[in-house]
Amino acid sequence: MSTVHPVYQESIVLDALNICNWSEDIFKEWRTGGIDAVSATCGLWENFPESIKRVVEWKKWFEQYADLIVQAHSVADIRQAKRDGRTAVVLSWQNTSGIEDQLDYLRVFRDLGVRIMQLTYNTQNYSGAGYTELRDSGLTGFGREVVDQMGELGIVCDLSHVGNLTTDDVIAYAKVPPCFTHIQPAGMKDIGRNKPDAQIKAIGQRGGMVGLSQFGPFMKKGNDSTIDDYVEALDYVIDLAGEDHVGIGSDASQGHARPSEFLVWCNKDKGYARQLTPWGSDKVVKPLGPLAERPLLADAMARAGWSDERMRKVLGENWLNYLEKVWGG
Repeated sequence: MSTVHPVYQESIVLDALNICNWSEDIFKEWRTGGIDAVSATCGLWENFPESIKRVVEWKKWFEQYADLIVQAHSVADIRQAKRDGRTAVVLSWQNTSGIEDQLDYLRVFRDLGVRIMQLTYNTQNYSGAGYTELRDSGLTGFGREVVDQMGELGIVCDLSHVGNLTTDDVIAYAKVPPCFTHIQPAGMKDIGRNKPDAQIKAIGQRGGMVGLSQFGPFMKKGNDSTIDDYVEALDYVIDLAGEDHVGIGSDASQGHARPSEFLVWCNKDKGYARQLTPWGSDKVVKPLGPLAERPLLADAMARAGWSDERMRKVLGENWLNYLEKVWGG
């Protein structure tokens, strides 16, 4: 790798979604790649007991690999991790299945440090519909209570895999602005998982955040997409949501083979029922490359003529400003 761009070195680099095969090797790659903060998926289809087990697993890793990672409960924790040369990890869910039908469980997981929760993952739950559901229910009455509680508790509401009607309902209803942690724009490729331009614009207008995924099949050139195509997509989304409301949400899944038992589980309803998407086994290219090569993104931003200020914002400051707004001081 060539010399790291100075703006990348000085910036806090935050990736709003990783779902890697967690290990010391991944944590070392974060450090090699200068990734200062990561929202790490620790829940997908799990119920309450299994969700607790996933958190316990992470608590052990925070002790075992304290030289590499530290749990983040606040933006101050993230900034301190940068100074200490460690990666701040925000525990996150891609579903609210872990609270089952109990609103009070939200506070329990917030206190354990699960600070970002996607409302639904692909299919229906108590709160609303995922994007593959046969009929989008919209935000349910219980879902309104979940969104209200998340706002009061300082838990980020993520809508990345959420159905379009449910997404529209949450954007209109939520008192605290929601976000997309890892999406691509439908205006560049019209496919079910990608978000309509109107929703991306609405998230920006509400003061939310849009994190851009690098999932090749959902990008304009598919699996032929490059890191420069990723920056082009960032520019497209910035034109919709505004320069202060766009960041990185790479959806890195490093360490998981395709096919693999884990990715097949991810792409089945509830982890075991009908297959929802082919992505547990079909080819997926992620053009940002290995986590250790993440500094190359700054070079691509510079090639696109980005100012230093835009680079700093999109690399991490926009996410930090948003998290401070949702989490509080």
